[in-house]
Amino acid sequence: MPFLPFSERAKSWERIALELRRLAQLRNGEGADPEILADKVGLYLVDAHWAMEDFSAADCEHLMVTKCEAWSGGVLPKALPNGKYICILNPNHLRRRNRITLMEEVVHIYRSHIPTGLREFLPGLRVRDYDKNQEAEAYGVGAAVLLPWSQFFGEINAGKSVYELSEAFDVTEALIEYRIKVTGATNLYRNRVARVGAKREAMSVSASEDSLSERELG
Repeated sequence: MPFLPFSERAKSWERIALELRRLAQLRNGEGADPEILADKVGLYLVDAHWAMEDFSAADCEHLMVTKCEAWSGGVLPKALPNGKYICILNPNHLRRRNRITLMEEVVHIYRSHIPTGLREFLPGLRVRDYDKNQEAEAYGVGAAVLLPWSQFFGEINAGKSVYELSEAFDVTEALIEYRIKVTGATNLYRNRVARVGAKREAMSVSASEDSLSERELG
C-alpha cells in the first residue's frame, strides 16, 4: 500500500504519479527528469528558437518579449509519422518553471486528455486547449512526480522551509507552496516550521548566554 497524501484529490493524483515514476524506472525518492518521461510517453522536444527562425522580427518580439509570460509551452495536436508529438517550451522561462510545464504536457499525453478548443500558440500556429479538470490533473500529477509524497512528507515533517524544499527538489517555490496546500499538509508545514524556528531561537539564546558568561569569567 503506497503512502498517500492527506487530501482525496491528491491521493488519486499520487497513484498516477507513481505509475509515471515506475515508467521512468525511478527508485524511491529519486529525482525525476521530465525530459526522460517526455521521451517515454512520445513527446519530441523542439527548440523554440529553431521553430521560429522563419518568423518575422516583430512576431519573435511579440512572443519572446511582449507576451513572454502569456505562454509556458504547448504540444501540437497532430502526431508526427513516428507517432510522437512535438512539444515546445518557452526558452525565456527559468529551468525550474520549464520542468513543471513539461511534466504537465507529459501527463496530458499519458492520460490521453482530450483537447477541447484551439488557441494560438505561435502566429499562424494553433494548439489545442484542455478543460479545467484535465488541466488540474496534469498540474497535480506533474507536481506529484517531481515531489513524491513519501519523500516530500519527510522533508516537511523535518521542518524544512519553502525555500529549503525548493532547493532540495529543484523546483520553484510556487510549486512547493501549491503541493503543500493541495496535499492537505498546510497545518503540518506551519507547525513543523514553527517548531524548528523556536528550537533555533532557543539555541541562539543559549549560545548568547554562554558567550556572555565566558566574557564575564574572562
